[in-house]
Amino acid sequence: MTAKDDCYRLIQILVVKRDGVCQHPGCCNTATVAHHIFKRDRMGTAFLPEALVGLCERHHVVWAHAEPDEFREFMIGRIGEKYYELQRLSNSVVKHFDFEECRERLRKTIKKGGRL
Repeated sequence: MTAKDDCYRLIQILVVKRDGVCQHPGCCNTATVAHHIFKRDRMGTAFLPEALVGLCERHHVVWAHAEPDEFREFMIGRIGEKYYELQRLSNSVVKHFDFEECRERLRKTIKKGGRL
């Protein structure tokens, strides 16, 4: 497994553990997927826990992906101005990303119980 693949795996573990239950309003299913608020290939936010949200498989598919406008409005309501800060960061160009450093940071965060 590459360091990049491991970073994607670790951010999933971290966010699912952090949220515990699906964050869709009214859902109490276990969160099994960490959904990237912005495209996951955007290195500026791909591995920031605050740029992901835990969802159950159903709401990941039929809400976050199938109803992106509704999902975006939910996230804006949930995190407010932070949404726009993260959006700007996700649109920034990252020329060199250190996946080894990112992997270690994510491992340490998980080891600390998910506290950033």
